[in-house]
Amino acid sequence: MSTRWSRRRFLRGLVGGAAVTVGLPLFDALFDDNGELLAAEGKAPARFGTWFWGCGMNPQRWVPTKDGAGYDLPPELAMGLEGLSNKVSVLTGFDTPLNGRNNFPHYSPLMVTLTGDSPLSDHHIPRTTFDQEIAAVIGSESRFQSLDVHAEGWGQSWSAAGPGAPMPTMGSPLKFYQRVFGEGFQIGGGDFKPDPKVMVRKSVLSAVLEDSKRLKKELGSHDRHRLDQYFTAVRQLEKQLDLLLTEPPDLAACSKPGSTSKGKPNGLVTQVVANHKLLVDLMVLALACDQTRVFNITLWRGLSDVRYPGEQVGYHRLTHDEAVDAKLGYQPLSQRFIKQAMGAWRHLLTSLDGIQEGDGTLLDHVAVLAHSSTEFPKEHGTQNIPLMLAGSAAGKFKPGQHIRGKASPNSRVILTLQQAMGVPVSSWGVGDNETSSPVTALLA
Repeated sequence: MSTRWSRRRFLRGLVGGAAVTVGLPLFDALFDDNGELLAAEGKAPARFGTWFWGCGMNPQRWVPTKDGAGYDLPPELAMGLEGLSNKVSVLTGFDTPLNGRNNFPHYSPLMVTLTGDSPLSDHHIPRTTFDQEIAAVIGSESRFQSLDVHAEGWGQSWSAAGPGAPMPTMGSPLKFYQRVFGEGFQIGGGDFKPDPKVMVRKSVLSAVLEDSKRLKKELGSHDRHRLDQYFTAVRQLEKQLDLLLTEPPDLAACSKPGSTSKGKPNGLVTQVVANHKLLVDLMVLALACDQTRVFNITLWRGLSDVRYPGEQVGYHRLTHDEAVDAKLGYQPLSQRFIKQAMGAWRHLLTSLDGIQEGDGTLLDHVAVLAHSSTEFPKEHGTQNIPLMLAGSAAGKFKPGQHIRGKASPNSRVILTLQQAMGVPVSSWGVGDNETSSPVTALLA
């Protein structure tokens, strides 16, 4: 194999005087006949990520009744996993003990999951979050050690490099596109970030046209087809991003909405889900091209104000105010948001599973922990926090199971993830969350 060939190869060019870079997928030329990466490249990289949605679920409509492989799909779980359950493990009955501290609703269970310790306030981050521990091990060889996006546009990341040190997050697909493709310098020196508006409308692909022509001469017919598919996906995303820059039509009924209270986001659920789709599509490209191996995606906060058009009450408030329908057995208005959340989760899974790598898919080479901040949001509980683990991280995990925690702390799950991803840790968590007992059934 030519030394020019590497999974870390990029296409480079200039847009508006600024350098841009386009990562490349893992072509067949890098794999042997058994679907394994050639010796010079090592194994397919394992990736890890988290996906968060606020306000939990309805346990009687989400928790499977059957354990192990071939578990059943209650209605809410089926919204996200129908046809994909063999690649996703569902973890139920895991708790988040608070070590005798106050429960800050929709926040304490989240921090216990991520740090193994309970917070002292509703904005306190006790320790380094476990995803950053994993990033320190597997993220150093990629361009970005980790990437973090928030579809609701909130500026706070749940990921943190230490106590009170949250990682940067992005809510704008345009800015995320700029970060993934823009290198941040220009001819003549000096820091410079290319304008995402110019990048989208001129297309980063036009900037790397000559480089891509040279690359195609080195590829086989199937890899050339894959490159065309990849470029098509990038251009489709650019066209969608360009729509965000287009002025609305000059219609009598079209007016600029007023600002939200204290400048905080208060988006429509349809807008947040659409934003999530764009951010996910960009993140999947970044993963497929080995731009990053660790990522965090937030759909919406635990105290989310997302709402439907024409409605004044947001999701979180609705979960408390709406009565449970005696006939249906759940809150029908609140249920709509769970359906949207599971649909967004499904989009992430299908996007990852739609990219072929060797004898598997990108989903097979990633592990994504989906988690929330409560079980039934009306009760602010700290028990049975919903967890899902998608993918196998290139064979490290055994997916497609329903595993019950039997009221053990979910720090056991986090310890398992860290150990499998190479973090040198024999125990994890603080106080009632401290454990040295991994969930071995998760391991391949």
